[in-house]
Amino acid sequence: MQSHMTTRILTGFILMVLGILFLLDNYGIMTLPEFIYSWEYLFILFGLMIFFLTRSKTAGLIFIGIGLFKIAPELWPLLLILLGVYILFRQGGKSNYHFGKKHRPHKSEQGGVKSEEESGTIEEVSVFGGSSKNYYIDNFRGGNIVSIFGGSEINLTNCKLAEGDNTLDITIIFGGATLIVPPGWKIVVDVLPIFGGFSDSRKKIPDSDFDEDKILYIKGIIIFGGGEIKN
Repeated sequence: MQSHMTTRILTGFILMVLGILFLLDNYGIMTLPEFIYSWEYLFILFGLMIFFLTRSKTAGLIFIGIGLFKIAPELWPLLLILLGVYILFRQGGKSNYHFGKKHRPHKSEQGGVKSEEESGTIEEVSVFGGSSKNYYIDNFRGGNIVSIFGGSEINLTNCKLAEGDNTLDITIIFGGATLIVPPGWKIVVDVLPIFGGFSDSRKKIPDSDFDEDKILYIKGIIIFGGGEIKN
């Protein structure tokens, strides 16, 4: 929880500083460079915030890469270098990336998707498209969900939550994500919304029906987007 509190503090501080600078510029007290108002630099700023303040490094690199490519096309190889370094040193399970198209997973014999993540984690990235996926994980520990100008529907009803504290990080920018979970999961939502929102739409059940030894923490950031939990 301490790391996510630090993320909130840093994000809030950055937004406050930007607001003060823009306010001073509007009143003529100081003059900001013209490039500050360009969408390319906003993409780079968003990318840096996502890369350093969340676990969704891939989403951060995508935003930084788009901004760099528009500002200085000759620097685009830097994106490949950064992406290569990230892939070499990243940890976690298999990733699923969906760019610009609706993705439907291959079905397993049980009618869902076979999980290959031995660690019990998932990583789902949707950019300019959508994804819909069912998971079968007996020891679910969390993972990452990224939706940028797209949407994700993640069905976890056939998963079993691992013992202890488990964390699912989400990054939603101009997109949305829906999580479908079993009714007995204890979930704590700690998401930072910026011009967005995240709702728990599950049917209420008595607290005594939750397994207090198994908790899923949903953390992350939502910018101009939305997320929802259902059962």
